[in-house]
Amino acid sequence: MPDFISKETVFNFDFLSAKTCLNSLIKQEQNELLENKNDIEFDPGEIIIKRGMAVNHILYLVDGLVKLEIVNNGKPYTIGLVQSHSFIGIICCFAFKNFDFTATALEKTKVSFINKTIFEKFIKTNGNFALDLIKHMSGVSNSLFHKITTLSQKNIDGALSILLLDFAEIYNSNSFKIPMVRKDLANMLGYSKESVINTLSKFNKEKIIKVSDRKIEIINSQKLKQISKLG
Repeated sequence: MPDFISKETVFNFDFLSAKTCLNSLIKQEQNELLENKNDIEFDPGEIIIKRGMAVNHILYLVDGLVKLEIVNNGKPYTIGLVQSHSFIGIICCFAFKNFDFTATALEKTKVSFINKTIFEKFIKTNGNFALDLIKHMSGVSNSLFHKITTLSQKNIDGALSILLLDFAEIYNSNSFKIPMVRKDLANMLGYSKESVINTLSKFNKEKIIKVSDRKIEIINSQKLKQISKLG
């Protein structure tokens, strides 16, 4: 067997952030961007992007947390969460004339709406910015593919463990308030609402987490990480 087949491939991922992409713009372009953007604040539950809306702007999440949702066969699916200093749905913005997803604020959120025409101008005139944006979009796509694939291979225990650990990372704390109702958690994980409720209750009884409505405290993070890998 050839050596390159027998050996396990090691991948080195170096994700380029949205903020780094924008820093690739020269000073004059940064000033032009500031003149062609509009900052809007959204309350929890407010829709930022409605499916079918024309793609006239590139959206940059300044602060907050956003849920992305698509519809397949009439059923909504939450495909991911967008954190501060990230583009919202950037991988779709140049492929379609209309957004094919819905973006909803999960907490107090501030979004910069950047004129798409100006953005496209920078892509054409600034090669470094264009290359960085491609690297960023590739990283976002790769992360999304891996997340969806990983969750699809997990049972409810493993999938929910991954999501709880993700929230702990987002809020940089083992104590946090989930900004989603149980039904939304179920849509995101691909399981029923009852399965999510029962699993949270089981984790609570086993003293892996402490649950009080939407408030979660991870008590045994090592056990939760173990379940996320083996479940």
